[in-house]
Order: sequence, then C-alpha cells, then structure tokens
Amino acid sequence: MESVTAAFTDPGAHVVLVDLDPAPAAALSSGADGSATTGEASLVAAREAVCALGRTADTVTFHSCDGGSAVSSRPFWADLVTEATDPSAELAGTPPAPARTGSPASAEGPESERGARADLVIVSLPAHAAASVSLDRLALLAANRLRQGGILAVYTHSDWTRGLLVDPTGAIVAAAQHADLLYLQHIVTLHAPVEKGRLRAAPSAAVAVEYDRARHRAAVRGLPAPHLRAHGDVLAFAQPADPGAPPSGTGPATPVPGAGGGQ
Repeated sequence: MESVTAAFTDPGAHVVLVDLDPAPAAALSSGADGSATTGEASLVAAREAVCALGRTADTVTFHSCDGGSAVSSRPFWADLVTEATDPSAELAGTPPAPARTGSPASAEGPESERGARADLVIVSLPAHAAASVSLDRLALLAANRLRQGGILAVYTHSDWTRGLLVDPTGAIVAAAQHADLLYLQHIVTLHAPVEKGRLRAAPSAAVAVEYDRARHRAAVRGLPAPHLRAHGDVLAFAQPADPGAPPSGTGPATPVPGAGGGQ
C-alpha cells in the first residue's frame, strides 16, 4: 500500500480506497508484521498507511450484488480459449458489456456516493472476482472518480487451489480499457524476500495456515500439492480524459456569420 501510494502520488494527493461489499472473497493486504488481514481491519490499516504518507484518504463501497449478474468485457484472448474445463472459458464466452454512454461525469451509483476527484484509486481483487463482481462497473466507478491524469491501481493475484490456474489480469485489463482507461504497467509484488539471487519462502503464520489448508484439500482430491504464492500483481491504469468535462460536441453552438437576425 505504501509503495503504490508513494509511487503514483505526491504529498497532499487524494486517494480513494474501493471496498467490495459484500466481498466475493477476502481481499488480502499485508499488515505491519506481514500477516494477512481482512475486512474492516484491512481498510483501516490501508487508510492509516495512506494518511501516514501525507495524503488524504476516502473509502467508496462498491456493491457487487447491484445490477444483476457479473458480466464483464471479453479479454483480448477470448477467441483463443477452446478448453471447456478452463475457468477462463466461461469468462471468454460472456457477451461484451454495454458500451459506455452518457456524460463521463455521471459516475456509477447515486449522487451521494460521488466525492472529490481522486489522484489515485486503489482496489484489491481476489483471483475469482470476475465470477461475482462486474469488473466493467467497477472500472467505470474508478474512471469517474479519477481526475485527468489520475491512476487506478488494482492489486490481484492468480490462484491454483481449485486444481486449475486462474489469472484475472486479462479480464481486469479488458474492463479498464472498456472504461477508456489507459493500461500503463504491470508490477510484480514479491511476497518472498530475495537472498543470494533466490526467492526464500518465509510465509507469515496466517499465510502458512492458508497454505496448509490448500495442501490438505489438494491431497483429499488427489490433486498436485500447491505452491506457496510467491507474488501478487499490481495493474496500473491512467485516466486520460477529464471526467467532469462535457462530452465533445455538446458545448454551446457557435453562431454562423450572416445567419439569424441582428444583421
């Protein structure tokens, strides 16, 4: 949290933290001791970390259950997926979400949920978020919150505990681009320190417990033993436009010389 905030903002910037409610799975963040925290404690820790860097912090609740099914834009690789047992195939088969319409200033949600333009919007998404969260609506919410030049940073990670690798990065990129955000960067965040050119597995107590459970489930189902998660992913997007500006072509009409009265 500290690294992302410091990298993409200056002191005095306004940061918006997006809270998934109800969250499809516990969105993890690192506490002071490297342990995983969830829910309200995670949000409190994130706000404190942002404010400690001299930024202002605001929280926006994204109601994932609103608006019916979680339909998202088709990733660029959608037409290449042919394996029916691949969890990505279900996402690839979903129809594209409706195109963005109306004024860019009309944010998702009621007027009361809109606030000051943000320099940075941060959201944490679990690997299986696309199954229960409309990534398109989430990206639109972020796009309408950001000022021109503002950054959306999405933390996520892949998952293998159900027997197949699930990588949500393609779906997140597709949704953000569908909201007219520019894809800037994919940053790998290591969960293990590097010592003498090698990754050293040093999981916290909470991560070790999670791994033991995943290994037990794999053994019961006859699946290969899972690996410890070595890294997460931060996807960065920029808002190239001014969400508060009227769409092009909607300004006052320019009078044509020689037309109308008063000549």
